[in-house]
Amino acid sequence: MKLRLPFQQHTAETTDFDAGREKACVAESLVRSASRLLEQRNDRDIIHRVCEALTLATPHVRLAWTWFGPVETPCIVPQIVVGPASAYAQKLEIDRSFLTEIGPAFRTLSGKRVEPFNVSRMSLYGPWREAAAMHGIRSAVSLPLASTVNADRGLLALYADVPDYFQQVGIGLFEALADMFSSVLSVAAERTLLREAAYSDALTGLLNRHAVDVVSRPILRSSPLDPPAAVLMIDIDHFKRVNDNHGHACGDLLLCGMADLLRRELRKGDNVLRWGGEEFMVCLAATDIASATLVAHKMREAVAMHRHPLPDGLPMTTTVSIGVADLEIGEPFFVTVERADAALYKAKRQGRNRVCVASGTIDAAPITGTDSVADLRHRPANTD
Repeated sequence: MKLRLPFQQHTAETTDFDAGREKACVAESLVRSASRLLEQRNDRDIIHRVCEALTLATPHVRLAWTWFGPVETPCIVPQIVVGPASAYAQKLEIDRSFLTEIGPAFRTLSGKRVEPFNVSRMSLYGPWREAAAMHGIRSAVSLPLASTVNADRGLLALYADVPDYFQQVGIGLFEALADMFSSVLSVAAERTLLREAAYSDALTGLLNRHAVDVVSRPILRSSPLDPPAAVLMIDIDHFKRVNDNHGHACGDLLLCGMADLLRRELRKGDNVLRWGGEEFMVCLAATDIASATLVAHKMREAVAMHRHPLPDGLPMTTTVSIGVADLEIGEPFFVTVERADAALYKAKRQGRNRVCVASGTIDAAPITGTDSVADLRHRPANTD
């Protein structure tokens, strides 16, 4: 008795294939999908639903998958996978090599047109043999995707169980689908740029306070198992005098120089934001209060020693006051910021050019400009 594989009920050998009827089914699924695009906000959801609609509209399109990213990628791994033959694509990894660069995926990514091709159980390429033998794939096509907003490129791969399927139905329909996906990805890229612009300070290039939810979410503490974290609030001392005595252009240069200096002092994974005016906020991940205090004092010393160039060629020095607070378990982030801000203003009231550490609600222990980093490791807690 001859065993029947599951895919055989959908193959050309067992199913009458009507190219005209198939073209109508594909066209109808695309039109219906296009009419619902505005209902979806996420670009991946849109692409997934359209591919799903296509594979449900016809039994002959067995698989659709997409990839999108930088054109120089060393490896293509399907990102969105839909269809009865999904198992094939879910374990597919196409590493860039001499052989794969002449294959359909990387050729499409490089911008070369790849004509639809038939898939054989006798193919020299192992994955193609598996696609044909295990999933009934008889033809495939790889179509380019391109963003009009950035340099990212991608591809849409479609597989059918009928030889010459895409030529018979009409490649134009599937090229239109790729164009639709390119538009979706372009809109998503544009939305990302707008969001980044909204989160970016135009003068310094730092994140601004609108990004606080994004940078605070990874460091919030809900249990004792979460790593410690801390917040620094930093204010440039006597900044108004700079604007009054040297002009706002010099004040802007000082802010930009301060942003660069703070960035250099931070580790990868920490974040510095321009909180407003001459005030900056630093989020320190995986940092306890003692380490955060050392970081704050190191920043204070670095600022005090730095000479900021001015347009007239004369360098200028300045100092900062810093408030430090650690994130307590279950504490809303804005409360931590308020405690760090209270410590900052205590530092300013006590003479500026110093670090104050929040204790409890608004109490703070001052660290003066005469303290060294080594002294901080052994300094007793201030209980005032």
